[in-house]
Amino acid sequence: MRSSRVTRVLLAVGAAVGLAATGGGTAAAAHDASSDIPNPGPGYRLLSAYRVTTGVQIYTCTAAGTWSTSSTPEAQLRRYGRPGTIHHYAGPRWTSNRDGSTIVGVVDTRVPKDGTIPWLLLHVSAHENSAPGKELDDVAFVSRIHTPGGDGPTGACSPGTDADRAVPYHADYLFWVPCPIKD
Repeated sequence: MRSSRVTRVLLAVGAAVGLAATGGGTAAAAHDASSDIPNPGPGYRLLSAYRVTTGVQIYTCTAAGTWSTSSTPEAQLRRYGRPGTIHHYAGPRWTSNRDGSTIVGVVDTRVPKDGTIPWLLLHVSAHENSAPGKELDDVAFVSRIHTPGGDGPTGACSPGTDADRAVPYHADYLFWVPCPIKD
């Protein structure tokens, strides 16, 4: 089972990298229509790929008595192929557990998926605790793909009474850097 997941990620990364290398899109809204893999387009290369090992999307009850349509992530990610973990949380932010480097993302592209949270392309709007050589220092874009679960609750809720809902999810995250990256 694990090998089929790794194969899916590698195929997705290969498609996204191939699309980026051939000029298949723009930074603000690139994705291949046949695969829907959001990527930053030409001028970027894949730095690393991570999978969610444990994660939830947290939804709140709004003052209007409905569940929020947006969510806050809380997840631990593990790097494919090499050691490394990242904490993903509100902002959205990603913090390297190795060196504390942190990036903040803003959604550029949403690719809706039935019954699950959408795939995303986010551009990095800020680097925190950044320094040359840190793990996330050069990251410019993040893609979220392969997203089973995480879809929010539906129906009415009681503000002040209903607790936040944490909905489990899994995903793969691709971290993109400009070509060539800084030394």
